[in-house]
Amino acid sequence: MKTDNDKTLLYIVGGIAAYFAVLRPILERLGIVKTSEEQKQQNYEESEKKKYLDPGAEKPTKSPGEWVIIADQIYQDLKFSRISDNRADAGYQVARVKNNADFKLLYKAFGNRQEYTFGIPAGGTKDLAQFIVDNLERDQINIINKNYRVKKINFQF
Repeated sequence: MKTDNDKTLLYIVGGIAAYFAVLRPILERLGIVKTSEEQKQQNYEESEKKKYLDPGAEKPTKSPGEWVIIADQIYQDLKFSRISDNRADAGYQVARVKNNADFKLLYKAFGNRQEYTFGIPAGGTKDLAQFIVDNLERDQINIINKNYRVKKINFQF
């Protein structure tokens, strides 16, 4: 009887090992099973949705897609490292944020992007805060920060 249990246990362990070593990577590549990174991203997005659906939580004033467009405009305004920057428009776009939820969506939509000098990548990628601090004058940043304080936005550049 012991050998039958040993065989069964060996088949179970072998099947589990085969699943994780062979079958799961194939299923992930085919898109049938989510990778651990995709699962983490989905869990994060679900927690963010729950946060915004809470009755007391701040609601964004624009859709995530609109914030992507605004983030792209900020990037277009500042990506050439002061040579042909439209700093006034970038300051206006950043000031369109109306609450903490808006800022979070804008920051996430901007992500990390490359800055260029004469069409050549300059340094590493930068997030929204680094782009603003590196490319706007201090008085422009102070105006944005004042705007954020009036709107009770926690983030300051």
